[in-house]
Amino acid sequence: MNKKIVISLIFCTFFFTGCKGWILDYGKPAAQFLEKDVITHAEAYRGKKITVKGKVSEVNTGENASIILESGIECLFHKRGVQWADQIKKGDEVYVDGILKNIDKDYVLMSPVGLRDPRAPFKPMKK
Repeated sequence: MNKKIVISLIFCTFFFTGCKGWILDYGKPAAQFLEKDVITHAEAYRGKKITVKGKVSEVNTGENASIILESGIECLFHKRGVQWADQIKKGDEVYVDGILKNIDKDYVLMSPVGLRDPRAPFKPMKK
């Protein structure tokens, strides 16, 4: 097999399977939730991209930018999206796309996350 083809295949494999940024930017959410429903209904989506609609209770700017929703869900921005935190204010309603990293009764973490266009289709799940 041609050496260039092998190198290209290896690169593509690492890029598409190991890059959360690609999934965050182009992957379709596995589910969509209102923030109040995440704790009770999202466990099956751990490690997958989800969309959450919620209200911001805290904004942290800078290199490790994040927001915390009123329900306590912590959302750590993707390194390319830290500037989004500068545009968000406490009380804003946001749509967050991200990977659900941790979910338990004391702590829910989505990382990395990005903001979703509020005009995009949103159909929250309920069980």
